[in-house]
Amino acid sequence: MPPRTNEQFAEIRSNSVQSISDAAMKLFTEKGYSNVTIDQIAKKAKVSKGLMYNYFSGKEELLEFITNRIIKETFAFGKDIPNKNDPVIQMITIIGNSFSLIRDKPDFCKMIMPLITQKGISSKLEIKMRGLFIKMTKDMEVVFKACSVKNATMEAYQFGALMDGIAWHYFFLFKEDYPLDKMEKELIVKYKRLLKNEK
Repeated sequence: MPPRTNEQFAEIRSNSVQSISDAAMKLFTEKGYSNVTIDQIAKKAKVSKGLMYNYFSGKEELLEFITNRIIKETFAFGKDIPNKNDPVIQMITIIGNSFSLIRDKPDFCKMIMPLITQKGISSKLEIKMRGLFIKMTKDMEVVFKACSVKNATMEAYQFGALMDGIAWHYFFLFKEDYPLDKMEKELIVKYKRLLKNEK
């Protein structure tokens, strides 16, 4: 058998890292971050504990990797919003991104939402998550101000609280009975009217 190429080694590494991070995210969601051990993650990922430590120094680094990956994949706010000059289109983009996150990354949402309130996560990750939500709120404030909406700052905070509430209801209270699609359509209509100053 010929020796493996650099590309093959890179693919093996990528697959291993993906398996480990997927297993960790499932366990963090099911058991809570503080209750999960490296042994449990390795077992679920079907890799040795030693191999895990080749890629991650511990749970904190693994959690940070997962969070960075999902933020990079999903939160397109930084890319999308500045490139759209129409505030109404910006708003639709923000709403669409928010609902896409709920639909496409349910394990991440179910993990990260309770995790923010848990003790035991690193201050580095806590600061990063806080910074992300502050940025999202500031982006919303810019959109509201561009349309001369009264109390733009409060509207931005209210929008963030509304989206958080929708996610909590969908994942932890009503689950499959929650009218997610209808809620998205209703919000688009509501905020189009607000931004266009319609009654």
